[in-house]
Amino acid sequence: MWIHRTFLSKLQALPLSTLKQCDLPTVRVLLGPRQVGKTSLLERLGKYQLVLLDDLSVRHQATENPSLFLDQFNGPIILDEATHSPELFSEIKKRVDSAKRLRLKGLEFKKFDYWITGSNQTLMATQIQESLAGRAEFYNLNTLSIQETGEEHLSKLCLAGGWPELYSGSGQEPVNYLNGLISSFIERDIIQAAGIEKKAAFTRTLQLLAGSIGEMVNFSEIAAAVGVESSTVQSWALILEQNQIIKIVRPYVSNLNKRIIKTPKIYFEDVGLATRFQGWTQFEPLFVSPYFGHSVANIAFPQLSRFFTNSGLDKKIYYIRNKEKIEVDFLVELPNKKFIGIEVKTTPRNYSVEQLRLLQSLKINIVEHWIVSPKKSEITFPNCRTLTFPELFEALSKFI
Repeated sequence: MWIHRTFLSKLQALPLSTLKQCDLPTVRVLLGPRQVGKTSLLERLGKYQLVLLDDLSVRHQATENPSLFLDQFNGPIILDEATHSPELFSEIKKRVDSAKRLRLKGLEFKKFDYWITGSNQTLMATQIQESLAGRAEFYNLNTLSIQETGEEHLSKLCLAGGWPELYSGSGQEPVNYLNGLISSFIERDIIQAAGIEKKAAFTRTLQLLAGSIGEMVNFSEIAAAVGVESSTVQSWALILEQNQIIKIVRPYVSNLNKRIIKTPKIYFEDVGLATRFQGWTQFEPLFVSPYFGHSVANIAFPQLSRFFTNSGLDKKIYYIRNKEKIEVDFLVELPNKKFIGIEVKTTPRNYSVEQLRLLQSLKINIVEHWIVSPKKSEITFPNCRTLTFPELFEALSKFI
């Protein structure tokens, strides 16, 4: 069952190329974790031939003679899981550079239209940096937003997150599906690609990060718990962020307020993966646990994140907290340099006077204050706007 992706509209609206030399060959890269629907999304564009590089025979051809391999395709192609054939990156680099030289001389050159996908962001980053930096356009895709799933039940959102397979009618149980995803993607792809030797410590670090969602993260404490250096945990966190598993949300720091805490927070890009690493198999125990409030905040974070990535925009999401422990969950920077303050609550509650003063102390243009919660509030608050999770996309779109 196909679930419409809002990002598809963005891709369908793309011109032949958004590079300045718009008549050059087009190379685009779609990044994102495994099983978020990258290939299915690109196939919906219609005009691209799919080339599966996880097929051993296809991979062999691409590796043996990448130039001959690419020459056999006359039209636009999708090079799916291209990290399996790193030789292709060098060949594409050569072709783009050759086209640029010929164009400068006023000579004809061969045009081509390639989409490149890859789930292993660690390998993709290495190969892109070496070959495609400045030669390709980059886009990101992650799991489904609530707007796409239409799901509003907290039990499903917490345990399944936004993984497309769990909304496709396949009947798979979230626990089994996510266990398999962790085994195939995180334990194999990420650990092997990053050359991580202490696999048990890395997995335990992921569990501790999941238990810290929505809280200020202490890398030294996690390092002591798993028996590695703090710098190692920080490097692992960056690898996980690079692979779009977690997001390190940093505080918005203003020189006008010296009382701001500078410690980052951790959120998972998909709440279902966070709750799986926390060990929950049923919603009821989670609902009455101390983790529930943070899980609700981690439902909100991906919705904010998806809005910007699905719109092709950089996401600039911060939080704010001072030394007196006054805090606002999210501070979203809009493309016009204006801001929205966002508090996420299981039950709607107004901003406190101290929170409003904290935001005012930043001396930035905060255009609205939002209170976001799972259910519609029957109470209105002065100078604040109450929203449910599904309403976030429409509310944000009015500022873009």
